[in-house]
Amino acid sequence: MFLNSRPARARWRPARAWRRTRPFWAGVLLVLGGAEITASPLSPLPVVVSLGLGGVAAIGIGAALITAGLFLWFLPHTHHYVGVHAVILSVVSFAATNLGGFLIGMLLGIAGGAMGFAWTPGAGGGRTAGTDGPGPDPASGPGSAGPSPADSGREGPASPPSGHLAVALPLVLLAGLAVPGPGPRPVALPSGPPVPRRP
Repeated sequence: MFLNSRPARARWRPARAWRRTRPFWAGVLLVLGGAEITASPLSPLPVVVSLGLGGVAAIGIGAALITAGLFLWFLPHTHHYVGVHAVILSVVSFAATNLGGFLIGMLLGIAGGAMGFAWTPGAGGGRTAGTDGPGPDPASGPGSAGPSPADSGREGPASPPSGHLAVALPLVLLAGLAVPGPGPRPVALPSGPPVPRRP
């Protein structure tokens, strides 16, 4: 009851408007993935250093993914650069750390990076920043007579692609890496007697 009241919704309106102008959920996934990768080898510093590259890399890659999530929140115009690098860091974490935070941190980082890369400013299912409903129909604006009868038989322009491909593509590529490829080609050995080595 309290959450549905008008004052409660009015309090959250600025936060909703801020969230809709940036890749918010991509940043959340990157922060969660980075925290999971960082927390998995969490120990006192001498123990982490004694673990070698895996312990130090986990802290470095996790901190970089958390920073990437914060960049998506506070500098959304860098979403392409940050998204690509977050996906690369997440894939590298599989080999450099303990299986990318037991696969959970790696998958969260890949999904967050892909969503950050695919985000477009102003996209939001027809919503504008500050409204809760769909935006105005451009065909019903002032001075518009709507669609003409001649246009009724033609198909309109293609709708822009959805962000599902940007999330699914890295996962499909990673799955393709798991499928074994063709084995090594046989190397032709030189024919003839072996040549003795000189001491």
